[in-house]
Amino acid sequence: MIDPELKSHLESIEKEIVTLRKISTGFRSTLMRGMIYGAGYVIGAVVIVVIVGWVLNVIGVIPELSTQVKEFQTALERIGGR
Repeated sequence: MIDPELKSHLESIEKEIVTLRKISTGFRSTLMRGMIYGAGYVIGAVVIVVIVGWVLNVIGVIPELSTQVKEFQTALERIGGR
């Protein structure tokens, strides 16, 4: 037979697990988790593209990229008021 104190502890643990399961599988948490993962993928892809572009520019594989970067810099300077 199970000790009554142990049984009450097991029941409280079971209630907490049920509560955690409801919280973690709810619509809001699933939506937020998906949005955060999606933003992470997009930011990661952008960082990889920027690094690869920079490396190719440094190597000299893409000489047109330097002119494009200069155009972006002048546009940002005009927007920033410099």
